[in-house]
Amino acid sequence: MDVGLAHAIEAAEGEYLYSRVESLLRISGNPFGARVFFNEAFPCFQVKASASPMFNRIYGDSTDSPQPLLSLLMESAEYSTVTPLIGKTSTLKQYVFVRERRLERLKGWTHLQLACAIKDVVLSPHSFEVEEATSHTLPEFAAVHASGFHTKPEHRQLSQASFAGLLSNDRLKIYVLKADGEVVAGALMYLASNGVAYLGTAATRKDARGLGYHGALISHRIEQAMKHGCLVIAATALPSSQSRRNLEHTGLATSHVQALYRLADN
Repeated sequence: MDVGLAHAIEAAEGEYLYSRVESLLRISGNPFGARVFFNEAFPCFQVKASASPMFNRIYGDSTDSPQPLLSLLMESAEYSTVTPLIGKTSTLKQYVFVRERRLERLKGWTHLQLACAIKDVVLSPHSFEVEEATSHTLPEFAAVHASGFHTKPEHRQLSQASFAGLLSNDRLKIYVLKADGEVVAGALMYLASNGVAYLGTAATRKDARGLGYHGALISHRIEQAMKHGCLVIAATALPSSQSRRNLEHTGLATSHVQALYRLADN
């Protein structure tokens, strides 16, 4: 594992997720109870209205400076906060110890982090209509995303709001793919401060899958990342997913494994 690359990917993903929570914080009255803060140089965030591990994360150095990380996990236990640990599949056990505290791995939240130098990517030509989302097409994208990720009805407004607040963020790009004038797929890209273009969440309408839309969105985002001068493309995928296969077809390869952990019950 290239430790430097792994840390760069993790930093890029952390910035991306932080920006989504920060967009909720900017809504008048903060109706979702969003909070963003830092643990030294590491971004952290919480959303009171959602227990999703996407929106409640504590980052930190679990090896050289574990106590601040553990303290924040304990202080924010009511938010079901998690922390990502990285390594190989063989090292990320169900339970791990950070100092004297036992952490438990979340079921279903172990992912591959993939990456590729932008000069080495393999782009696939396509003729699909892809464009940046606007305030008019964002609700369609949010609906496709909610359906694809089985977002509960009570959380759909929060999810859409986290995207809407990003339309004015120069680092975050939301793209939609249309067929017959309707949004059938969409995806995000975050241009991290360290030169990594992180390919964020992507979704395709159920009745439009298998037609090459996800691959087209990967290629389109990489093309845009090239124009922005990014050095590395990174993305996250489940090991057995079609997303992983599509990303590998473009040249991305597994960098490391990321698993989310929370404090285990005493």
